[in-house]
Amino acid sequence: MSNEKVTSDVPFMAFVQDEADLTTLKNFAGEHGWSQADINRGDINTAVEFLKNKSSPQLLMVEIPNATEAPRLLDALADVCGPDTKVIVIGSVNEYSFYCWLTDIGISSYLLRPLTGAALETAYAKSLAKPSAEVKHERPPGKMISVLGTRGGVGATTIALNLAGVIADHGPQLQVALVDVDPYSGSIALSLDLDPSRGMREALEKPERIDALFIDRVMSKPLKNLSVLSSEESLSDMIVVHEDALGVLVKELKAKFDVIIIDLPRHLDSFHRACLQQSDHVVMVSELSLLSLRDGLRTMDLMRESLKLKPPMIVVNRCGFASKIEMQVGDFEKGVNGKVAAMVPYTPDVFMPIGSDIPSVKKKTHNAIKPIVALAEMLVPQIKAKTVEKKSRFLKK
Repeated sequence: MSNEKVTSDVPFMAFVQDEADLTTLKNFAGEHGWSQADINRGDINTAVEFLKNKSSPQLLMVEIPNATEAPRLLDALADVCGPDTKVIVIGSVNEYSFYCWLTDIGISSYLLRPLTGAALETAYAKSLAKPSAEVKHERPPGKMISVLGTRGGVGATTIALNLAGVIADHGPQLQVALVDVDPYSGSIALSLDLDPSRGMREALEKPERIDALFIDRVMSKPLKNLSVLSSEESLSDMIVVHEDALGVLVKELKAKFDVIIIDLPRHLDSFHRACLQQSDHVVMVSELSLLSLRDGLRTMDLMRESLKLKPPMIVVNRCGFASKIEMQVGDFEKGVNGKVAAMVPYTPDVFMPIGSDIPSVKKKTHNAIKPIVALAEMLVPQIKAKTVEKKSRFLKK
């Protein structure tokens, strides 16, 4: 929890509402020779207002009302805390996952109400301890996969969404982010019946706000292992993209997620071209039409000549939609001078309905989903390895 605010030499400050907790905190402060005047009746909202125009203490204890509001409230608190302030959260949410989330975003300790002197002493000792280099295990940065279409309407968003669903569903140890980087016309949120977030606009205009807490606050979770960021800004608004936005956003996403799926718009501005350059893999979605072939070649030329990237993986979508005028797959491959990685049949009853269910998760055994599963296994080999591992447990030796 760091920003430009200053941490003062005030050793301790607390904001709680219950009378018994106030008494326990005053006894705790007295034992350490700290001023009881810095123990206040209130909660995290009170703390934010109080610290807006004051330096934050070395150790701050704040009470939160519930888990739902915690991301927003802690994000506001981060804006008024100095870089060296240790924060201990107090609450009534007795869930281990909530405790883990708090520690992951930098909270020093989480204490359940009612407070006890022993719990306060333990939390205080933990706040003083320096992290051990020996027990720190850094995870490798996440893999970033960009998906774009040769033309509008070929179903790039459908492929990106279902690819993310497959990876999140088949890889129980993998945390997946699905990010729609078109702030005006992005359709991921609409496809999943989610409320659009203003997070993408904030990230593009104010990258200094991006941290683990920001990511948690602005992303929705349609699945346990899948987080989604998709915006829908007014066409009359002009978004000015900060030059550091992509670097900061990608760094934070790769630090938090194992796989990041980027849904790119068809028209690539400088930001979207930079996304391609940051990607570990690029998936280009096309149809078996002459127009898709032409525009696919133009995109591949851009990637090769201007961006110095290797050729994308090609997915042919909506196969059979216009069978009478579709090119033969062999002719298409000759035209792009490459092989098609996956072919997804035109199946509107599977992919077209709008709702919270992801087709590749709800109808995972459907023939239309199998090519997307195969594509996911090519891009993220851990999925196939995990599937083989799970099956092997039931084989007779």
